[in-house]
Amino acid sequence: MKRKRLAIAVVILLVCLAPMAAGRAHLLIARGSHGWIRFWGTGKVHLSGRGTLIIKNRSNLFLKIHGKWGSLKKTADGGNYYHFKGSVDSIGPGAHLEIRGWNLGIRVKGFGKAHFRGAGSYTLDGGKPVQWKDVPGRWTKISFRR
Repeated sequence: MKRKRLAIAVVILLVCLAPMAAGRAHLLIARGSHGWIRFWGTGKVHLSGRGTLIIKNRSNLFLKIHGKWGSLKKTADGGNYYHFKGSVDSIGPGAHLEIRGWNLGIRVKGFGKAHFRGAGSYTLDGGKPVQWKDVPGRWTKISFRR
């Protein structure tokens, strides 16, 4: 059983990392003092901050969670980490990661889409920084595909 799980994990990693090795993956970097970051996609992700961390579609991902949290509400395929302070590293397809709170940051090497609300900025592939603001009912959105 352990060999089967390991083989599946290796295949997932190879499928996700092959496009990045070929140089076709995008690099998204965002930082914010407060607000909300949502990410859906495939690749290598580092998400950090203080507040509420939401992880969905966990079964597809290799995850390492660093930090502390006050309580955890498990969901069908993930969880909500309340009073979270730390970071999560994710590799795999179909990630859905969110963090809502303060001192937010995300670094993605891969493909997908991200939504931002609060106060901060992002860059895609080393381009010009784009500001995101706290406007009720509005998200700053970016999509970065192959």
